[in-house]
Amino acid sequence: MRPIYAGFAANVLLVLLKYLASANSESASVNAALLHSLADLTFSALILAGTLSLRLKPSLRYPFGYGRAIYVAGFAAVLVAATYLFYNAVDEGLRKLENPAIEVSSISLILIATSLSVNLLVLLDALVKSREKSHPALLATIAENAADVVGDSIALLALALGSPYVDAYGAFVVASVIAVSSASLGYKYVVSLIGISAPRDIVGRVIKIALSDPRVIDVNDVKSLMIEPNKYIVFLQVEVDPNTKVRELEEIRHYVEEIVKSTTEYVENVVIEFTTPKEPRQSFLSLLKEVVNLPKEV
Repeated sequence: MRPIYAGFAANVLLVLLKYLASANSESASVNAALLHSLADLTFSALILAGTLSLRLKPSLRYPFGYGRAIYVAGFAAVLVAATYLFYNAVDEGLRKLENPAIEVSSISLILIATSLSVNLLVLLDALVKSREKSHPALLATIAENAADVVGDSIALLALALGSPYVDAYGAFVVASVIAVSSASLGYKYVVSLIGISAPRDIVGRVIKIALSDPRVIDVNDVKSLMIEPNKYIVFLQVEVDPNTKVRELEEIRHYVEEIVKSTTEYVENVVIEFTTPKEPRQSFLSLLKEVVNLPKEV
């Protein structure tokens, strides 16, 4: 996706710009911003690697493909941000408070302003793209560049004011933004790796579609699993009359699969297990009550 590639290219440029800005000034905010961009470059490289893994085809060993690799890469990227970047941003602020002095040059102001402009462009591009389709790599790019915009804005303000205290506390603000964005993204990646279900609208729709076939007596169980971003596999256990013929079972299976796939773009596969009626009756009612508690979206 364009914002992912653009983000990686932008981070290469930003590291260069902030290195030159750091070399031409003595500022904790600028140094924190440089460290931020170095970590961001690692971050975006991992996200890019995870995104490229989506192109790999499924195999016997990895039957559902490599779609969840993006979450592994994303979690690794979050660890980079939450440890290396957060620690160094705090360290820069503490050192500046111990030695409250700041040196500013016109070239450092220009370089940080340029860096801010580049980050804003990448952030806006990712935000526009995310409105078309949500994707974990896009969310990571948005979080990364939003943190960069905050960091660059603070660094620019500190340089413009020439205040060492704005500079020092600005580094702490950058560290706080990193911590919050890392925690939020880290949670999304962890639950995805554990194996989160499809959103409630999808699960509820699949149950109702199965029940719409008059030969289906009840739905006893439903399980879903995300196999890659916005792609799910759904397992259903449905009750049918014990005298139902094999041909009719295949008709039911085909009907449910066809309707689900034609009305729900995110369901990749539907696996149906048939069983004879059992107690308790109308199990689908309790299932639908549980479905309401599922998240609206992943």
